[in-house]
Amino acid sequence: MLQTLVTSLLALLPLLTHAGDLEQRFPADALQPILQRLQQNEHPRFAVVDYSQRSDQKRFLLYDSRSHALLASYRVAHGKGSDADHDGYAERFSNESESRASSLGTYRTGEVYQSRQPGHGLSMRLTGLDPSNDKAMERAIVIHAMDYMEDRFIRQHGVAGRSFGCLVLAAADRDQAIEALQGGALIFAIQPPTAPSGTH
Repeated sequence: MLQTLVTSLLALLPLLTHAGDLEQRFPADALQPILQRLQQNEHPRFAVVDYSQRSDQKRFLLYDSRSHALLASYRVAHGKGSDADHDGYAERFSNESESRASSLGTYRTGEVYQSRQPGHGLSMRLTGLDPSNDKAMERAIVIHAMDYMEDRFIRQHGVAGRSFGCLVLAAADRDQAIEALQGGALIFAIQPPTAPSGTH
């Protein structure tokens, strides 16, 4: 009985430790639209992609919708059109079909499927909910995996690879993110005006 209680408390410890991380991490002007949108969505989890961080940082942040506890964080690629000099920072965003850039805005997760594109594997469609990303379906912006997000690639090249605008993760991270967010979760792709960590 006592061992079961201890095990349960240990399982909750990460949530208790990181509760309120969302409010501590982002400035008020970035938080307000996120919190407003969350009130209209009943999914137990959501994610924030913080494009103020470099692509080799864990900037895909998975949260609990009720406590705003940080549940997990992953590296995620940005589009080639967002990073012309390939320095690891997204500097330009676009909703246009041929831009190969990332788009800022709120996404809702949709269908999970096996992609026929080489290396993509399990994938999840995204619907853009804002004027800044409402062409996501038309552009085939999805969550998938590629080898350029794996640790060995980043160690070898010093920077993560770039996508055509998709949210690309390492394979194991992709599986966890899709499992946690499938079924209508919200993903907020943002670039706070000031990076809290001071990295850029």
